[in-house]
Amino acid sequence: MEKNEKNKILEDILNQTNQKQSKSSVSGKRYEQHIPRKNVNPAALNRSSDVNSVSVQKEYKKDSTYHTGSIYQNSNNEIENNQYREYTVNIRRPVGLADNTTNTSQNQINSTSETEKKKTNFDNKSIKNKKTKKKKKSARLPLVLMLTTLIFTVAICLSILIIAVGRDMLAIGKDDSLKMITITEGADAKSVAQTLADEKIIKIPKAFEIIAKMSGADTNFIPGEYELSPSDAYETILTKLTTDMSEYKETVDITFVEGISIFEAAQKLEEEGVCDAERFLYYFNAGGYGFNFESKLPSSSASKFYRMEGYLFPDTYKFYVDSDPESVCMKIYQNFENKITEEYYNQMDKLGMTLDEVITLASIVQAEAASKDSMKMVASVFENRLADPDNFPKLESDPTTYYVDEIIKPNIEIPSEALFESYDTYQCNGLPSGAIGNPGLDAIEAVLYPADTNYYFFYANIDTKETYFAETNEEHEKNKELVQKQYEEAENENEEDEES
Repeated sequence: MEKNEKNKILEDILNQTNQKQSKSSVSGKRYEQHIPRKNVNPAALNRSSDVNSVSVQKEYKKDSTYHTGSIYQNSNNEIENNQYREYTVNIRRPVGLADNTTNTSQNQINSTSETEKKKTNFDNKSIKNKKTKKKKKSARLPLVLMLTTLIFTVAICLSILIIAVGRDMLAIGKDDSLKMITITEGADAKSVAQTLADEKIIKIPKAFEIIAKMSGADTNFIPGEYELSPSDAYETILTKLTTDMSEYKETVDITFVEGISIFEAAQKLEEEGVCDAERFLYYFNAGGYGFNFESKLPSSSASKFYRMEGYLFPDTYKFYVDSDPESVCMKIYQNFENKITEEYYNQMDKLGMTLDEVITLASIVQAEAASKDSMKMVASVFENRLADPDNFPKLESDPTTYYVDEIIKPNIEIPSEALFESYDTYQCNGLPSGAIGNPGLDAIEAVLYPADTNYYFFYANIDTKETYFAETNEEHEKNKELVQKQYEEAENENEEDEES
């Protein structure tokens, strides 16, 4: 067989093989072409390098059951219908070629298998490492978020604390009201800081305590009363509390006796060079210094001559010469605040009396009682009358009339009969509109804890300091006659002494 014919047969085989894999469609359905199988006998090919010879046998069959309605074309472009060719091609290869090829293929397969195994193991390890890393990252994420949140929270809290301490140290945004505080003997930084905080002068006592210790001021506090303001910085407060101002300013001691009026007290302050009398009266009656007892006073004072009469506690005070009137008033207010304890307020509640009523009645008892011992008896008389207004509507106290004549009328700008009558207990019913003086602690306690009596009258001998009590008006008239007789006898004795 010639070489061209061999090539033509091989080409025909390849074309038929390609056509075997094609598909056709009829009426929208797909069919697979069944191409007649060609058997190639390797022995038919002669050896020439890899292939020497090819032998082909042709067979013709009619009425094939594999006909699909397609027309096949052979290599000579001849149309064959309902028949096909079958070739048997025998190919022989050189000896040992198949074995080598098989071994080589097997080695390649083994090598590929090992490579794939290694790659698979590597990929598995990589996947495991990635999963482990993801787990570690997932486990660390909440912890990182918690730490970040904690750090930000602490930073914010510290910032707020620093700002608050700074504002308190420099007294930024605080009011300039005045407050009076008392530093006791041996007070340390902690107790002083707490006192300042209680009086709302500072807001952070711990910060003040630390600053005081750092500056060395905690061992140099000077006991006494100090006028401070929330607008004072820490440095200003420490300077005031550790500086003895008496070395730089002149001081004066003034004693206010029991029963003194605030008008008389103002005159005394001016005489001693402490402050102006009119300015003192203005600031003292204005009040509003933030003391606890101020909140218990009547909201309206239109019926009073001096609003704060009765609240200047009789005592000995140390003042600086040329003081500010407000600082003087605050020192007096502070003393009253300290003297009226919680026990007294509780007793007022039991008696059903207000602070203003107690002070007003105590001022009358202070003026009426001839001695300390008789104060509770005198207080019982007035309280018995107040408890029986039908029979004793008026207290009929002489000192109230004196207060109108000696204090109100000389100092009032526009006379008011209604005001005069409201203070005179011979004209008004019950208690007067306000106190007629400033009572001491004994008179206040006498009102809070009066004697238990049935007396409605009393009459005192001013010379002997003896007081006579009576339940009825008849007994009272007899006591008056007795006291008058005592006055006459005392006057006669004085005349005889002068003659001799």
